[in-house]
Amino acid sequence: MSGRHMAVQEVAAPARHIFLSPHYDDIALSCGGTAALLSQAGCRPEVALIFGDYPDPAAPLTAFAESMHRGWGLDAAQVIAGRRAEEAAAGAILGTKDVFLPFRDAIYRGARYTSNDVLFGTPSADAAEAALPSEIIAELVVGDGERGTTRIYAPLAIGQHVDHQQAFAAGLTLARGGWDVWFYEDLPYALRPRAPEQRVASAGVPLVVRAIVDVTATWEAKIAAILAYPSQLATVFSYVDSGSSREEIEGLLRAYAMAPGGDVAAERFWSLQGA
Repeated sequence: MSGRHMAVQEVAAPARHIFLSPHYDDIALSCGGTAALLSQAGCRPEVALIFGDYPDPAAPLTAFAESMHRGWGLDAAQVIAGRRAEEAAAGAILGTKDVFLPFRDAIYRGARYTSNDVLFGTPSADAAEAALPSEIIAELVVGDGERGTTRIYAPLAIGQHVDHQQAFAAGLTLARGGWDVWFYEDLPYALRPRAPEQRVASAGVPLVVRAIVDVTATWEAKIAAILAYPSQLATVFSYVDSGSSREEIEGLLRAYAMAPGGDVAAERFWSLQGA
């Protein structure tokens, strides 16, 4: 897994930066340091919230969705408004701009995903789910003329959450179409032993390290942005059997960030080989 540290000027070179965020907290957790660096460099990174639309009011929630709401401490009427308020607070810290795409979280897409085992499994093969990657791309509002001036950041789908897999598929399609796509390591799922290596090996496409970004200067902003999602922390970090205090979160993420960076905290990105 070779790679090199990139200067801020290199990272910020494109005119437009779009981060594909399956859910409201994914960018802060996974690459918030890089997003903050771009903001400090004079860019206005966009966070495209993919699966953040309101549930269909005419459709009853599944028991699984209701249980998720209870874990977040939010009822159905509060959940999206509450999560958008958290996102706004994190965005103010990182200097990002939110763009909301018209797609619903997997737990609100009917009865397809009604347990954690299914939620972290293979996406449903029905036509509506199969169409999601192309529909995500269509909603990004990027023209062919922007290929040379835009970088898109997409999740590697470490952890295999179905929404992350759909966002990865969208990023892969863009990369194959000649776009500059950097795939980020999904945290906290990447904290599991050898999870990044296993995902790269099983992705079905050749992936190589594209950049290692030193985020020492924006580390505190990254942690502060993560803590701006209080409704999510206990649930998110339970996936890696961790507590959700500031000390536990910062300790886990710093240890992880020091691995690719050597003597500095870093965020690592991947690209499609040959793209």
